[in-house]
Amino acid sequence: MIYWANLLHIYQPPGQQKEITQKVAAESYWRIIDVLKRHPKVKINLNINASLTEQLPSAGLSKLTAAISALARRGQIEFTGSAKYHVILALLPETEIIRQIELNNQTNKKFFGKLWQPTGFFIPELCYSKKVARVVKKMGFKWIVLDEIAYNGKFNKVKFDKKYLIKDVGLPVFFRNTRVSNLFFTAEAKTAADFFKILKKDGRSGKFLPTALDGENLGHHQKEMDKLYADLLDSGKFNCITFSDLLNLYLDEKEAEPIPSSWSSREEDLKSKVAYPLWKNPKNEIHRLEWQLTALAISEVNKNRNDKNYNLARKKLDQALHSDQYWWASANPWWSVKIILNGARMLADSLKLLKSISPNKKEKAENLYQKISDTAKKWQESGRAEKIKQAYLAGEPYERYFAGNVMK
Repeated sequence: MIYWANLLHIYQPPGQQKEITQKVAAESYWRIIDVLKRHPKVKINLNINASLTEQLPSAGLSKLTAAISALARRGQIEFTGSAKYHVILALLPETEIIRQIELNNQTNKKFFGKLWQPTGFFIPELCYSKKVARVVKKMGFKWIVLDEIAYNGKFNKVKFDKKYLIKDVGLPVFFRNTRVSNLFFTAEAKTAADFFKILKKDGRSGKFLPTALDGENLGHHQKEMDKLYADLLDSGKFNCITFSDLLNLYLDEKEAEPIPSSWSSREEDLKSKVAYPLWKNPKNEIHRLEWQLTALAISEVNKNRNDKNYNLARKKLDQALHSDQYWWASANPWWSVKIILNGARMLADSLKLLKSISPNKKEKAENLYQKISDTAKKWQESGRAEKIKQAYLAGEPYERYFAGNVMK
């Protein structure tokens, strides 16, 4: 019997089209609910960013919130804390980190009431920094999950049979089994037999299996993956528990010093000291411009707290910090001019709303927006984005799926 602690992360960006949220819910969220209902002894950790929670009623999905609540009430779901708008916390000032976490708690408590009692914390994209760990510990969370590459920059170096504590912070950290987690993102395991063969070959999770993955992988990004998940639960080989349960099972303890990284990090990225290449790559000129605009927006909005439109500007900024615009500018392999420009527009508009801000600051924001627009369109038209994308995919050991399609 293997103790399996599985964290499912579900999220939709602010302003997502209602039809897309409904489609993802039908293909993944409701299927996860159904699997859990049919396996009443199974427990999971669920991270639902409040950006998604807030969208469910307007998408006609209030019953989904109720279904999640029912599973939490009977102990099958343990919630985790996170950042409301799925921001890359490690790249933001501490005040913004705290604000996003508090917004997430406030919104989810509004919808889930007393059931909202998150114990652990999900860092969006598992983008780790010690600064984030300190804030998470200070805000009362009891553990975090990281990718195993965060342990020392290499894969297959972590043992999953002990509790790790972050050095100088004292916060328990779980390192996910990366290869097994990613089986739900690829076509490598089509059957339960395939899954167990790979699990055996990995050789590190014969007793404890910590995994973390996007809930959208179960049916939306890759069709039929929810059925594989159900088959695994039917196998009788797992005791499915929460990460809090797993923490109590460990007898041995070891100090660890995780390095800045994400769950998309490659060994070569970290060797080159590039911790978050999909969101802030020093070689990516669009990223450089995006973060200049981000820094300007954060600074100016927070300087103008007495502006009569401050609350409107602050809400716009909160939403504008979502991770998607940077991710889709990476071309590794994600690329969308539309999403890049939508994100940049939101950042610039947060300044545009302010009445007391100096005109030259607004002009600077507009100039940065235009540079982002011009550069993104140039990458698209010249084929540069496609060239970067194909080079990245050539280095992948497996095919990636997104919204039911193989990335090509």
